[in-house]
Amino acid sequence: MMKHVSILALALLAGCAATRPAGEVPPAQVTIQRLGAGPAAGLAEASRAMSVIDDADRKGEIAAERARWFGAATDAPEDVRARFLAIYALPHNEETWGEFRWLAKEKPDSAWGWIGMARIYVEWGLLDQVEKSLAGAADADDGNWLATLVRAQAEARAGRVAAAESAFRAVLGRDPGNVEAHVGLARLAAAAGEPVVARAEAEAALLALPEHAPAIAILADLALQAGDRATAASLLYRVVAASPRDRAARVALARLLKEKGDPAAARDQWKAALALKEDADGLVSLAEVSRLGGDVDAEQRALERLSQIDPGSAEWRRIAEIRLAANDLDGAEKALRRTLARDARDPASNLALGRILVKTGRVQEALEALRAAGAPGAADRAELEQRLNVQRTAKADVAGLQRSVGALIDKTYRQRLKESPRLSGRLTVRATVDASGTAALIEVLEDSVHDEDVRACAYWNLRDATYPSDKPGRYSFTFALTPGR
Repeated sequence: MMKHVSILALALLAGCAATRPAGEVPPAQVTIQRLGAGPAAGLAEASRAMSVIDDADRKGEIAAERARWFGAATDAPEDVRARFLAIYALPHNEETWGEFRWLAKEKPDSAWGWIGMARIYVEWGLLDQVEKSLAGAADADDGNWLATLVRAQAEARAGRVAAAESAFRAVLGRDPGNVEAHVGLARLAAAAGEPVVARAEAEAALLALPEHAPAIAILADLALQAGDRATAASLLYRVVAASPRDRAARVALARLLKEKGDPAAARDQWKAALALKEDADGLVSLAEVSRLGGDVDAEQRALERLSQIDPGSAEWRRIAEIRLAANDLDGAEKALRRTLARDARDPASNLALGRILVKTGRVQEALEALRAAGAPGAADRAELEQRLNVQRTAKADVAGLQRSVGALIDKTYRQRLKESPRLSGRLTVRATVDASGTAALIEVLEDSVHDEDVRACAYWNLRDATYPSDKPGRYSFTFALTPGR
């Protein structure tokens, strides 16, 4: 008994019990009177009180409910329901479970302690323990039908749909307005693809508690499924107002707001969601909507934080898209290289990187990226190979190979003279060839021409060439390029 008394005492000392002016009727006493005195009386009101406590906890206003029920338990220490609700208003941790266990032992003719333990087991997902506690509740008081509600919640969590539906309907037979039973049936109907039934059950729950977040969330999901984004956004605003820590609702709302063209509001929802739990996808989304809304500082902070947590290739790809949209080619390139470091064969990233490299004049690297892009990069690759005069050359001797490749280099060089009339110099390239006649390595040993197109032409033509077979070794090729040639 000392443990239970100590919890109430600590709560009261912490300021949970509200002080009242002399002569004022305590709200808790009014509730006690409404609960009634018979063994099965007041169960509907007690269930409603539990839902109110849950709503207050979601909204971050649990202190008032704790004060209410700790005050009720203090003013009427023999009212086991008030004491149950005082414990229920505590955080649902092991210590609170211990308080319910203590209550079951102290009050062997009452089901309340057993029901409290079972409810916590459901929340913890320890469904094998639920039935043991409910058996204890039945032995103590088989008239307390709140045990049926807890069983229904356990059955629903276990995926036993028929048993859960039957139990929820049994609860509604005792308490037609039971909030949790209506919500439970709404969830089952939504999962079964019965939106009309789900909507009716969720709306029935809201008749009792108009801002019950779980019921509103169901209606929001139904609106999304129906394609009614305006209604869904309005409902999601109600969800996050009633349950500010509901990250999933904030994420859904943020995405809807972006679709509606309100990036500033989407940014605010992403910030709130990330404050609850930070992840790479959320940071990318925050950076994106911040950019769309012109909030450069928020975008930069999100990207900086993102780089610290080392996102995966999908997130880096989205960062690249954001940077490209802002015409930040350097930022996009860095993001794409991070993507390819994790997934070197990603076609979309290779294509995007290839295009950036073409724009920034690094065509030798660009062609490699475009080839790695496969089919998506075929058109860009063909265009660049035509520009660089890249062809697959095969000759029986190295001298013939040099003449053929030299002609292609000269053609590219003549094209470049149109833009740089004084372009000239020497280019020496070494090819390391294996026994099959394939170039395993191409190295540029000398380049006094200093032209990216010319160097890329030499590099890729010598890399693609077929060399004499069974003659592995290193071959050096020198090309002298002058305007008068």
